[in-house]
This record gives sequence, C-alpha cells and structure tokens, in this order.
Amino acid sequence: MTLRRLLERNNAFWNEDRSLSALLFYLTLNTFLIIPFAHFRAGELSFAVVYSLILLSGVFAIGPNLKAKVAVLILAVLSFLTQWVLRFQDVPFLHIADDVLASLFFLALMVIVLLHIFREGDVTFHRIQGAVAVYLLIGLIFSRAYHLIYLIDPLSFQMTDIIRETETYYSRFVYFSFVTLTTLGFGDITPINLGAKSLVMIEGLFGQLFPAIMITRLVTLEIEHRKNRKG
Repeated sequence: MTLRRLLERNNAFWNEDRSLSALLFYLTLNTFLIIPFAHFRAGELSFAVVYSLILLSGVFAIGPNLKAKVAVLILAVLSFLTQWVLRFQDVPFLHIADDVLASLFFLALMVIVLLHIFREGDVTFHRIQGAVAVYLLIGLIFSRAYHLIYLIDPLSFQMTDIIRETETYYSRFVYFSFVTLTTLGFGDITPINLGAKSLVMIEGLFGQLFPAIMITRLVTLEIEHRKNRKG
C-alpha cells in the first residue's frame, strides 16, 4: 500500500462518525490511566505517545479547509515538539509554552468535534461519544489553565496535603479540574488567586450547562431527522 493510499484512508476515517469514538478512546486513556501515572518514566513516555496521537487526530480531523488545517497543524507541531523536548530536558519556560499550546490545541479540537457532531446526518452513537469527548476536552483545557496559573504564581492554590513522589502537579490539576467540572468540590484544593477563582466559577458553569444543552440539542436533531425521514 502506497503512502498516498494510506493517507487517503486515514483522512476518510477521520471524516466518519466512528472517528469520534477513536478520539474518545485516546482522551479517556490519556486522562484516567496515563496522566495519573505520568510521574514514572514509563508514564511520561506513554503520555507523550498518546498525546501525540491526539495531536495527529486533530490534524486529520480538520477537514478540507486549508487555512484551518494549517493553523491546527502549526499548533500540533509546536505542541508536539515542546512535549517531547520536556521529556528529556526540563526547561521552565517550556512548561508554560506547553500549557498555552495544549490549551489552544484542545480548544481548536473541541470546535472541530462540535462541528462534526452537528453536521448533517443522524445522531449516531459515535456522535454521542463525540459529545463525551468534548466534555473531557473542556476538563483538559481548564486543567492546563490551572497549571499555567500555578507555574506563574505557586501560591495561587492551597492544598490540604503535600505533593507525593508518585504524582505531578499537572496530574493534580487534572483531578481538580474534573472535580470542579462535575461540581463535586471536595475542598482538598482551594483557589487563592483571583484568576484561578474566576476560572473555577466558569468551569463550574460549564459543568452544569454543557450536558443539559448538549443533550437537548442532540435530542432535537434526532427528532427532526426522524420527521424528515417519515416525511
């Protein structure tokens, strides 16, 4: 099979609804299995590999829009390089760049997935999984924002226990982000910085409004499609 043929098949796959299920798999693997163990060497490499797959997914899923593809490709390449350099060289500035680039890329990927979910066609199980993927992306975007604030101001969050050797600060902020998104609010991490407090309030609103709005919209689209088929 030629490289061109392989790329064509790959592009065709990411244009199908089932690609949303693949993206959800990558995000779930990254968020709940790899990030919590990213402190270990094998965890660091696994995180970099899965994150690279997510970057590639975003690039291939962008569609035929050349300007959008170029913009996402630039973000993906810069984020890819930053992530892999950090695996071998701990540069403080690159940690900040990594958070900014990852946040922008996840935001772009979220828009791409939403456009895919709401394009013409039936509301399939894959599109529902895509909506779950968007929910995870929201949590990851805010986790990067919290980590960025922490890097700029280490006193921006108050934690009830000290960081353990088996975890990283980023993994802790991923935990904090999803606790905030799901409005559990255990209170073991408290925002002190005003910017952090604002982000917590915004994420809490997302956690409440996004599922309700998304479910309502998907149900409405499915009803409309059924009416059109019957008509």
